[in-house]
This record gives sequence, structure tokens and C-alpha cells, in this order.
Amino acid sequence: MTIFIKKTSAKTDVSALFFMASSAIHPLPPWRLQQLLQQLGSVANHKRKALSETGIVPGCSALLLDLSDQTESWITLVYPQQAKPEQGFISVLSPLGAALLGKNVGQVAEVQLFRRTLRFMLCDLMSVKQPPAFTFTPSVQEKLMNPTLPDPVLPELLLSSLDLDRLDQLLSRLPATDPARLLLEQELERGAVVEPEEIPKDVVTMNSTVRLRLLKTGEEPCLTLVYPKDLDATGDKVSVLAPVGSALLGLREGDEIHWPMPDGDIQPIQVLQLVYQPERAGQLHR
Repeated sequence: MTIFIKKTSAKTDVSALFFMASSAIHPLPPWRLQQLLQQLGSVANHKRKALSETGIVPGCSALLLDLSDQTESWITLVYPQQAKPEQGFISVLSPLGAALLGKNVGQVAEVQLFRRTLRFMLCDLMSVKQPPAFTFTPSVQEKLMNPTLPDPVLPELLLSSLDLDRLDQLLSRLPATDPARLLLEQELERGAVVEPEEIPKDVVTMNSTVRLRLLKTGEEPCLTLVYPKDLDATGDKVSVLAPVGSALLGLREGDEIHWPMPDGDIQPIQVLQLVYQPERAGQLHR
């Protein structure tokens, strides 16, 4: 079996990476959310401390120096409900916001994205205003503080070279900062690629039909992973550009992902059965 790892695409420019780093597009792992919750609680208990003691907290503006190209930009760290990354208001729950929290002038925040390390030095810091207090709902706070909360381990991905070529074409037509593009690119970057005829019979490829199990509810929906143009009103198809769609691509029967829900809950989803796979059916160039 010929396997190779897809190299970092030159199409993923620094501006797109910065946008993703400053947006809560890709959820932080639960262990990091636990740390942030504790840090934010500490901030609330020490509102009158000087910035030199607390470092950057929500409500502060900072001058950042991108160490990759020496460009400078002002950002304001805010709570999630106030975030507007395109205007420089960075959520504390975004990868960049989480890395900045508590940093002081002269310190460097690092963010790992697309196998690259983005490094930003905090050059200046000022308090803009005291933001409204932010708290998680009691049920979400209990989940985040639960030491048994699973830290999701991403399964290995295996991709068809034909699917990869078609998805690259699809992504090239989307804006560089489109959240769906950034999420799917992140998945494609970590996948190993083989020719269509070498794809194992239990791997989710494009146009595959898969039965899932929602481990918390016991539901077992059956979905077909499709390109956006093939979506219809039946409700039994999911676009590869949808968050769950991009997460399913390349998984194998038995794989499990822990998917963050909008309310902060973590939903374990298992690939129960690959009902149909084009490659397995001999449709290698569908």
C-alpha cells in the first residue's frame, strides 16, 4: 500500500492562519477550557490589581508583534459574546486569546495551527474598559471542572487521492478566511493519502454512507457524506463543509470523536458501520 503524508499547502496564507487563531472556529480541548475557567475566576477575584501583575485580561488592548514577518497589530481581548475577530476583538476562548491570557509586555504567545507555530510578542498593553462579567452556565461549569472530562484524541485519517484533489479544488473557490475552509483544511493536513483502489473497506470516503452512534443518547443516524452541490432536502446527507462532515472524512469503523456542542457539552460520536463506500463497490472514479 502506497501511503504519503500531505504536505502543508502553500495556499494557506498567514492572514488565514491568523484569522483562525483569533477565532473560536476550532474548539479548545476540555483540559484547556478547565485552565481558562480557573484563570478567569482568578481575574474576577483580583479586579483592582495592576496590569503589570495580572497581564492581559479581557477588556485590555495589546500591541502584538508577529515574529514571523515583524508586522504589528492592535487587538482587544474580550469575552466570547463580544468577539469580532475581523475588527480585532479577540475571544478569550479562541486559540490566540487563550495563549495571550495572563501574558505581559515582552512575553511571547504561541499558537499551533496547520503544523505551524505562530508566535506573537506582546509589545504594549493598556486597559480599555472593565467588560461585563462572564460566567459559564452552572451545568457547563460543572462539566468543565470535572476532572474525568475526556480530552479528545483525534483518530488517524486516511484519505483517497481522488477525494483530496476534488476537495482541494472545492476549497480553492472559497475565501481564505472562510471558517468551513479552515476547518476542512485542518483535517486534510493531518491525513495520510492513498490511491482510491488502495483505500481500506472500512474508511469513510466522499459519498460514503455511514451509520453513527451518539453515545449519550443511543441514537443511530445514517448519513451520506457529500459535496455541497449534492445536498438535498431529504435530511440524510451531510456536506463535507459542515463541521461534522469534515470530522467524519477519513475515519474508520469503530473510530470515536468527541464533538463540542454549542452549549459546551461534549458529544461522543462513534462510527458504527460503513453502510456503503464507493471504492468498496468498485466505483473508483465516481
